[in-house]
Amino acid sequence: MKKIFSKLFIFGVAILMMTSCDDSYPVIYDESNIIVGLNTTVLTLNEDAEGEFTIYLGGVTGTEATDVTLQVSVDGIDNPAVEGTDFTLSTKNINLPVGTASVSVIPANDDKFTGNKQFKVSIAGNSKNYPVAAQNSILVTILEDEHPLTTWIGTYDVEAISTFVPGINDELWTVTTVEGDNQLELKATGISFGTEAVILKFNMDDKIVTIESGQDLGNIYEAYGGPFAGSVYYATDDIIRDAGNYTDASFLDEAKVISMTGTFTDNGVIQINRMAIVLDDYVYCWDVFNTTWTIR
Repeated sequence: MKKIFSKLFIFGVAILMMTSCDDSYPVIYDESNIIVGLNTTVLTLNEDAEGEFTIYLGGVTGTEATDVTLQVSVDGIDNPAVEGTDFTLSTKNINLPVGTASVSVIPANDDKFTGNKQFKVSIAGNSKNYPVAAQNSILVTILEDEHPLTTWIGTYDVEAISTFVPGINDELWTVTTVEGDNQLELKATGISFGTEAVILKFNMDDKIVTIESGQDLGNIYEAYGGPFAGSVYYATDDIIRDAGNYTDASFLDEAKVISMTGTFTDNGVIQINRMAIVLDDYVYCWDVFNTTWTIR
């Protein structure tokens, strides 16, 4: 009798130690209350790292092991993770003796931005039909580790078609984009061979890219008699008529409140028209370009 009591006492202490970090961890360790449950209700992990959760069987020495079956569901989840595509579990069938076992969650680390994704894992049943604890499911969140604009970050060959003298005055720019200060912005350097970055703002829903008018390009056209201090403006009809000539400062003031808008595709191509390049010191419209950006 003393030996049995000793075993019960030791097991009870062990279970209490397991539950001390979480009062909702309802392990019952007398024979009339054998129970199967999970150690937590949430698990958050990065897309590039594995995580795990614990399943337990509480009971006295001599309680028979049970085969536990887990199931995955995405009911009620806005951005669901797809099993086999976004993640895998190390197992969904566990032979569980009294004590604990770990289940690993292995995310699929891709190079596309799809946002944070979630799924649920719950105890579907066990072969001994032991009672299941109230804490029997876990919500897993996989955190996205890619920038949402990864597809459009890189080096572009930009074909700039002149509206002043098409063909003869066309230009080819090398433009590099990097992450901006905000998640849906990129910094683009190299427009008109400029030295300063211009901010591109992306609307992912409508596939629209925007450049605010009047942004500084730094020094431009060094190989064409420069460098000149330059800026990029939305080309109003008045400015288009002045392409290749001096323009009026009032036209630039009017254009400054109108953003350049363009489109982008999922394969990295950007198209922006009516880009007026202005030499600031001379109030001179170098040209107005319609541009197609092709990522290398």
